[in-house]
Amino acid sequence: MMRKRGKRFLLLRYIQKNDVVLRIYTSFAFLLTLTGVLIGIIFMMLYEKNYVHSYVRLLTSQGKAISKRVSGFASKDKAAGFGKYINYIDEMEQAENTDVWVVTNREAEKPLGNDYVNAQIEKTNLSEDMVSVVEQAFLGKTTSSSSHDKVYGGMTTLCVAVPVKDRQTKEVVGAVIMVSMIDRQTMGLREGRYLITLSVIAAIILSYLVAVVFSRFLSRPLEKIGKRISALAGGDYTRINVKSPYSQIGILEKALNYLSGELQRSAVEREELEQVRMDFFANVSHELRTPITVMCGYAETLADGILEEPEQITELYGRMLQECREMERLVGDLFTLSKMQNPDFEIEKEPVSLAQVFQDVIRSGKMVGKEKGIRISLTEPEEDLCLILGDYGRLRQMFMIIVDNAVKFSKEQGEIDVVIEKKESRYCVSIRDYGVGISKEQLPFIFEKFYTSKMRQNEKGTGLGLMIAKQIALRHGGDIQVESVENEGTIFRFAFEECTCVEDFI
Repeated sequence: MMRKRGKRFLLLRYIQKNDVVLRIYTSFAFLLTLTGVLIGIIFMMLYEKNYVHSYVRLLTSQGKAISKRVSGFASKDKAAGFGKYINYIDEMEQAENTDVWVVTNREAEKPLGNDYVNAQIEKTNLSEDMVSVVEQAFLGKTTSSSSHDKVYGGMTTLCVAVPVKDRQTKEVVGAVIMVSMIDRQTMGLREGRYLITLSVIAAIILSYLVAVVFSRFLSRPLEKIGKRISALAGGDYTRINVKSPYSQIGILEKALNYLSGELQRSAVEREELEQVRMDFFANVSHELRTPITVMCGYAETLADGILEEPEQITELYGRMLQECREMERLVGDLFTLSKMQNPDFEIEKEPVSLAQVFQDVIRSGKMVGKEKGIRISLTEPEEDLCLILGDYGRLRQMFMIIVDNAVKFSKEQGEIDVVIEKKESRYCVSIRDYGVGISKEQLPFIFEKFYTSKMRQNEKGTGLGLMIAKQIALRHGGDIQVESVENEGTIFRFAFEECTCVEDFI
């Protein structure tokens, strides 16, 4: 009992494992079987039709020969000769299992005499098809039909009627009727059907064997692809060697290679993102640890009551407030950056004047650079509002970050030049300072998270400002380009599409 269950289980596992092979094999075998059966049926029908047609021609030829002889005997009035001939006909009937009737046409002016006929027929004893054939023969036409005749016990008969004409008057005086029972003459049909059936069965068996070979041939590429998919699922991104790139299997293999490349890139990106995430948390932890540690130290000092002078206590509270503001600024920058990098976050854009934005930015920039005596100049196209589609607040934040950095790294009594130019359908913006500049080694990394310069001017920076500025620029369909030379200064460039659909926002 256990062995039977084990065999059934193995058979089931084999079927499940090779279901595609079995489907191909079954479909192929069924198609071949159906084709073989249909060909056999069609061939047998054509064979039978051709057999009957050939037999009709044979009977017609014999009937015409008999009709000619009967007409000759009647015209020469040789009843004795016809008697001998009728004996020959009787022998032919026995040899070929064919009944030959020579009948008279009673409706003719000079019907065939009784000495030249060997049968008397009555329409009541014949089938409708046989009656029709005889009538057509009396009209001078050679015709044939196949039907079930009650005279022959309901058997299928083939009837051919040939008119007998008077040689002088050409009148139809009688007819020769050849009646053959097809059921007696089907030996050839039976043998033909047997051979055809045997051939079809042999062809089907051979086709099934061929189907086994071809199903394996067709399923082998699918097995290869299945193994490749399993390898991809396991992290193996090796590419397939595509032998026939323009075949259907080749196209599928190329698609797998493309998928393999995409998965490999995704795996690398995932590792990079994971590293970025770890670095991000490490940097955030580091950035927050310092002010929190300072805050804890100040709080412990106040809790221990070491300081008694009101001025010292007030100073300590001021330092704690400053640290809180630094943490607030860091958290705000992180929140802004998170929104900018979120694909689902959308900026609500409207026509914005770059000239107006920079008037606001320069006003704030002058306040920031007041202690260092920084001068900020703006050059813009005359009588042009410099309209672009964007978010006023975000654009101001982006330009303010650049101007704030320019102030921070400028020398005392330095200058900052802001230039807005229109080139074709784009507005190009450049912000240039003449400060300490950025080294070639540092330049590729300035837009990365938490990257801060080691200079004293940036000791309070969070390392997020330039990255936020870049994300805002990208959200506005632009980008930031930077050029810098140490001890000569830095220039940031922006480009935005001109807004030409102001009416849509009115």
